[in-house]
Amino acid sequence: SEILLPDGAPERFLDRSVLWNEVEAIEKRKDAQLAREVEFSLPREMTQAQGIALAQDFVREQFVDRGMVADLNVHWDIGEDGLAKPHAHVMLSTRSLDENGFGAKERSWNDKELLLTWRERWASLVNERLAELDLDVRIDHRSFAEQGIDLEPQNKIGPAGMRREERGEDAER
Repeated sequence: SEILLPDGAPERFLDRSVLWNEVEAIEKRKDAQLAREVEFSLPREMTQAQGIALAQDFVREQFVDRGMVADLNVHWDIGEDGLAKPHAHVMLSTRSLDENGFGAKERSWNDKELLLTWRERWASLVNERLAELDLDVRIDHRSFAEQGIDLEPQNKIGPAGMRREERGEDAER
């Protein structure tokens, strides 16, 4: 768990409470977007240290170098199947940050094309690292449909649906 700051940004933002309280204070509208969250899986074939380094490198290259503050948290959970389920959560500022503090909102950071760029770069970086580690697995950022794989997505039962089941209530899935 760490805060990654753009070059020259005030070090006071390394304190999570200072960072997010200031992000909240700078917004005037009650419905303002304060941050965006990005979540991505890490290859379970990597060690924990390798996965963390991969996440840090990607976050620095794609978010922090653009001027965003990144609050990175890496989890190395174990799934119900007993296998590692490593993943990262990143909270990102919607305003650029430099030595003078927060600037204007960067609406271009919400662009779908940029999201697709991030997904493609994530796959590329992961595959580079897997090859360097001589691991014979690769990932693909494209959807199954784009890859020509004819699979229907599974129905997902979210937390609210699980609570209904626990209470003995009917659910549509």
